Amino acid sequence: MSIPRFITIILLLIIVLTGVGYLIAQRYGYEPLAVVVAISLSGLLTMVAYTLSYKGLDKKETTTFVAYLLTGMFAKMLVGILTVILIALEYKEIVSEYVVSFFLAYFVFTAFEVYGLMRKLRAKI
Repeated sequence: MSIPRFITIILLLIIVLTGVGYLIAQRYGYEPLAVVVAISLSGLLTMVAYTLSYKGLDKKETTTFVAYLLTGMFAKMLVGILTVILIALEYKEIVSEYVVSFFLAYFVFTAFEVYGLMRKLRAKI
């Protein structure tokens, strides 16, 4: 899957998940801004990680691809964990909704990222 197509699909997913998260947060009295920020950040991190991994696919060497893939995934995970720690230390009143919405979105976007990369890695028959 090409980078522009992946980014378009991720942006649509961000919009849908943000809308659903916002409605759920309002319905149950959670902080909607925390949910929106968590989902958006998770989606943006996924776009960056996919772009890095995809750039590694352009190289013909397997070790280069693995380095790009691991760098993208590690950077995504590290920034995600750092934001969760920052929110947990600074904003104690919104920790639960931020952490839950961030990691739910993180796993959805990561699954889609892996799916996109696996489509690119399939053998052409």
